[in-house]
Amino acid sequence: MQTDPNWANFFYNPETGRLSLLDFGATRKFHAEFVDKYIMIIKAAADMDREGILKWSKDIGYLTGYESKVRGLKWSKDIGYLTGYESKDMIEAHIQAIMILGEAISTDAKFDFGSQNTTGRVMDIIPVMAKDRLSPPPPETYSLHRKMAGSFLICTKLQAKVNCKTIFDDIWNNYQFNNNAIGAVWTED
Repeated sequence: MQTDPNWANFFYNPETGRLSLLDFGATRKFHAEFVDKYIMIIKAAADMDREGILKWSKDIGYLTGYESKVRGLKWSKDIGYLTGYESKDMIEAHIQAIMILGEAISTDAKFDFGSQNTTGRVMDIIPVMAKDRLSPPPPETYSLHRKMAGSFLICTKLQAKVNCKTIFDDIWNNYQFNNNAIGAVWTED
């Protein structure tokens, strides 16, 4: 994957209607096991499947399984000392962020990048995740999410309207899992 979302790295050919990548200096290879699990999260997001998002997020290492037990401290102005309270639910924030991001691929219609408010909605959730995250995300996601954010940004700047579901469904239908156990978990109803 090319991980440098720079306008100068892309070339649009109006004759073919294709966007081409020019700079491969910032490419990265991902382990097949990571890609297998990541595409399962994306598929769950496309299907708005909260349980699937949770299962695969734990499997890949986004969540530890202990987030719902996190406790914090809060200053109580009423009684003048620190008291324990249940923190905001990290699991819910994580699932909600992925579902928001999955909206572009969940509907069989053109997603209007020019009028979306995805970034603002996810930004509203980030403080919960920053406060209650128990482990860092898998290292692979830093470069992957940088590339995805760059692609999202270019589509927003171009005010693109794209049927992302059709594109993802084509990728999903042609994806070959490296680990047959992962692919076997997914069954179409």
